Order: sequence, then C-alpha cells, then structure tokens
Amino acid sequence: MKYSRFIVFFLFTLPVSLAWAQTSTLAGITYDSAVPLQAKLTQRKDAEGKPLSLYNLSFVGGSEARVPAIVSVPASPKPGKQPAIILLHGLGGDKNQLQLLAMMLSGKGYTTIAIDVAGHGDRPKVNGKSIGEQDLTGMRTVAAQTVQDLRRTVDYLLSRTEIDPKRIGFVGVSLGGVLGARFLAEEPRVAAASLWVAGGDWGTLITTSAHPFAKRFRDTGDTDATKIRLALADVDPVPAISRAAPRPLLFLNGATDDVVPKASSDALFAAARDPKERVILPGGHTTSLFDMASRTISFLDKHLKP
Repeated sequence: MKYSRFIVFFLFTLPVSLAWAQTSTLAGITYDSAVPLQAKLTQRKDAEGKPLSLYNLSFVGGSEARVPAIVSVPASPKPGKQPAIILLHGLGGDKNQLQLLAMMLSGKGYTTIAIDVAGHGDRPKVNGKSIGEQDLTGMRTVAAQTVQDLRRTVDYLLSRTEIDPKRIGFVGVSLGGVLGARFLAEEPRVAAASLWVAGGDWGTLITTSAHPFAKRFRDTGDTDATKIRLALADVDPVPAISRAAPRPLLFLNGATDDVVPKASSDALFAAARDPKERVILPGGHTTSLFDMASRTISFLDKHLKP
C-alpha cells in the first residue's frame, strides 16, 4: 500500500507530457497511440450542394474498433492554432444529438468532435446485444471501449495541425459525463471539462435511478448494489476522478434529477479534487440546454482561450 501511494504521488508530480501513457488496457480494451488512425474525413453539403462546416469522420479507436464521429469547425476561424472540444452524448442517444451544442461552440471559435458511445448510433451492437439489453459484462465493455475511443479522439485532434494541443476540452452529457469522468482520469491531454447531469458509483446509480435501463436491471434481479459496484469497479469514475486534477472541472446537475440521483452526483463531485465547481440548476435530468451551454462556454473560454 505504501508503494502504491508513492507511485500515485510520483505520477501526480510528473509533467503532463511525461505522465501520459502511450498504451493502456481497461477492462480488456486496449489504447495504443502507435496504431494508425486511418482517418476518413468527408465534408457535408447542404441541399443545394454547397459545402458545410460539418464533416463526417471515422477513425480507429480502442482495440482497433472503428469510431464514427461528426466534426464541426468555425465558419471563420481566427489565425493561429484553434481550441477544440470533444463531445459525448448520453445513454440511448448518438453523436447527432449534440449538434446544437456543437454549433454554439463553433460560433465561439471552437472545433468540436462528437463520437458515438460504443453500441450507439452507427456503431455495432456490443456482445450481440442492443444497448438496452446489456448485462453488467456488456456495460463494462461499453464503458471501457468508449474511454479508450475518447483517448484516440485526442490522438486524432493532435494529428490536425490547426488544433492547439494545450487547448483541448471535453463536454459529456449524462452517461457521456459518467464515462467522460472516467476518461479524464486516464487522459491528461484534456485541459478542462464540463460534466452535465453526471454522477458516479454504479452500484448506487443502477439501484436508484429512474431511467428505464436501470429499472430493467432491477426487474431482472440485479438489485445488489455491492455486486454491481464490484463488477464495474474499474470503469467507475468515483475511484478515479481525483486523477483529473489539477485540471478544472465544471459539474452541472439538476436539483430534482431522478435519473442520476443526488447520491450519485454528490459522490462524483466529492471524489473530484480542486479546482472544481458545481452548479445545481432548477429541474431534473433535463434542464435548460441554453443555461448549461452558456455556463459551459463561459467556463471553457476562461480556461481554454488566452
């Protein structure tokens, strides 16, 4: 135990460039920065055939899975290297659901990249099951795959000469915030992050959430919080989120959220280290998009723009 604490302390004192691991494995899913991205980028066009500031993208992610994404770029970028934001959607959603936020960020000078969570959107089923049918093993794979895919997303951004490697941010919504918090613990190249209606402690989350996915788990007999906690321990953000320090984190939660209950969101915020801030907004799991986006943009501007 003493040696483990020494190693953790030593890693915290390393410069970010040295602490970054070029290879890692999480729940059997491998991140390897040396694997070619094989990126395919195609510009979208409007109904009249005019090019848009949107691009379809795919690249090689964790364990060499193909990751579909949407890239949004500023219509009138400023000279010099640009900041970029990675976006991650919630359970049952897909990358397209964050395009309004992407447009708002692009209007403020950010390049954005939104990927599909494993098993969502244009991605294949995980273990042959839809996302709503996953058991604990499948959930662990979904989480680990997405964490490693997000790390490869950073690799892709850094392959772009117009992106400033010191000004990469992250915004995760609901499940995207849960998985994003776990990703931040592994990825020191992200400089700041905003987590929307997110939480941690899978045991508490699944046994108390009002989400239909969690209700199905309880209906099929998986009601033991300790069992769930142990099964998903390595992909739970609560034990890991402290490693995101000293990068700034913004937590936005709904006052009456029953999808990510207070105990879950409290656990994640409490486990995070400073600098961190939290805003409790009126409403439940679906609160004001404009309010959350405005607060997030102000936060990102503060930390990612010179």
